[in-house]
Amino acid sequence: MRTFYKTFTRLTTAALLVAMSAAPGFAAKTTPATNKNTNVPAVPRAIPDLVPYHKFDPPAGAVFDASKLTVSGDMRIRPEFRSNGGFGLGGSAPRQADGSYRFNNAGNQSDFFTQQLIRLGFHYAISPDVAFFVQPQVSNNWGTSGPNGTGSDLFLRQGFMIVRNFLAPNLTLKAGRQLVVWGNHRIFGHFDWNNVGFAFDGVTLRYNHSKVPVEVGWLRVDEGDCNDSAGGCGNATRSADTGDADIWFARLPMKFGGVAVEPAWIFEDNGIGGNPPGGQPGNQSRHTVGGRVATKKGIVDVTGEGYWQFGSLGTTSPTNGNRQERINAIALHLDAGVTLPVPMQPRIGAEVNYASGDENCNAMDGNRCGNTFSQLFPTNHIHFGYMDRMSWQNMFTYGGNLQMRPTANSHFEIGGHIMRLANQNDNWYGANQAVFKATPQGNTEKSLGGEIDITYTLFFIGNKVGWQVGYGHFFAGDYLTKNDTGSAANDQDWGYTQLWVNF
Repeated sequence: MRTFYKTFTRLTTAALLVAMSAAPGFAAKTTPATNKNTNVPAVPRAIPDLVPYHKFDPPAGAVFDASKLTVSGDMRIRPEFRSNGGFGLGGSAPRQADGSYRFNNAGNQSDFFTQQLIRLGFHYAISPDVAFFVQPQVSNNWGTSGPNGTGSDLFLRQGFMIVRNFLAPNLTLKAGRQLVVWGNHRIFGHFDWNNVGFAFDGVTLRYNHSKVPVEVGWLRVDEGDCNDSAGGCGNATRSADTGDADIWFARLPMKFGGVAVEPAWIFEDNGIGGNPPGGQPGNQSRHTVGGRVATKKGIVDVTGEGYWQFGSLGTTSPTNGNRQERINAIALHLDAGVTLPVPMQPRIGAEVNYASGDENCNAMDGNRCGNTFSQLFPTNHIHFGYMDRMSWQNMFTYGGNLQMRPTANSHFEIGGHIMRLANQNDNWYGANQAVFKATPQGNTEKSLGGEIDITYTLFFIGNKVGWQVGYGHFFAGDYLTKNDTGSAANDQDWGYTQLWVNF
């Protein structure tokens, strides 16, 4: 306490002396405290106090200008069915007589449901350089909310402020809950096919240089010390970031002579998941370096994308230690197409995709997944087949597609994919990056099967209304049929129709 009294006395005396010596220079100036009691607390909120809090009668908000407010909206309804969703197979059965493990048989795995989402976006421009955007969303499956509507999922899809020319010309800051979408959505996407989608809390900046734009950002994808949204967070842990999951990135989305070149570096510390395999591992320090190159010259278009991941990975719960497994993984993509200059503008395309796996990354063999590529947060529905049976992890796929415009307001596509595992000992990962099938120990088959998809889209009312119908069929491969304890590994059918309105 003696130290406290001495420190407080010295600081108070110094502040008083400075104020008295500066008084002559400020004698002609007045402050809001003139002729008032100076014994008042500091402003209880560290923000501009243009519109003060009210005690009884709320202020009218004179700063609001309705002409600066714009409203946007989306509504989608989608019935969807899937037959034989797990190919009639469950998890790994007990060890067989020959010493191997196989899939056990499961019953009817067919399903039919209807999903609905509603979004409203409110954008208010305080000035040409400052604005904020709020977008709440309701997502639900028909029948899950009951007759009175309870149980629907209302959340904040987006909510951010944007400040242009922040601290320097051409520097834009975006802070809050926001979408992060890169290139063809292979690493970061909005995942709008899903009834919830991806959004991130964080801060991103973009410097709009005429030749080399620069994007950097920090995203907090999991706050390990917080259980609710009120007050502060727990301080009982030994480290301020224990259990937290963060992403830092830098990206240069350049364009030279009609060629888009987009190199990027991403660092992910911890993850939103638990132990591997599948999803986002919880205890990791993962660097991702690579990028995307795309161009279109005349009737030919080509896109290539690839990434290398390195760092360390642990198999324990999310902490900042015990990361003994080295990460060394790659993923590659190449597609090309030709758009013919004839009616309906048909485009014929082909593609190949590869992502590394790990022979030890198996639920039955220690969960060591350092060589399994992690795809981060993509919109996977638009890649690797519309049936969502594959992600960019432990895979090798190739295929082709035909797209055309029967009319100015419609689109038709038919595509096919051959799907294989990159490593027969690693798992089969679905579009959500979780394990779709845990590979039985001793598996020797890589062929997952093949998929054919057909979709048709029709737009109305100046592209404000869209109707789409789609169908897919998956032909079961040797991985399923030869690891089956019985004869239930049959093909799979999937289909949907959806109506989407936006304004």
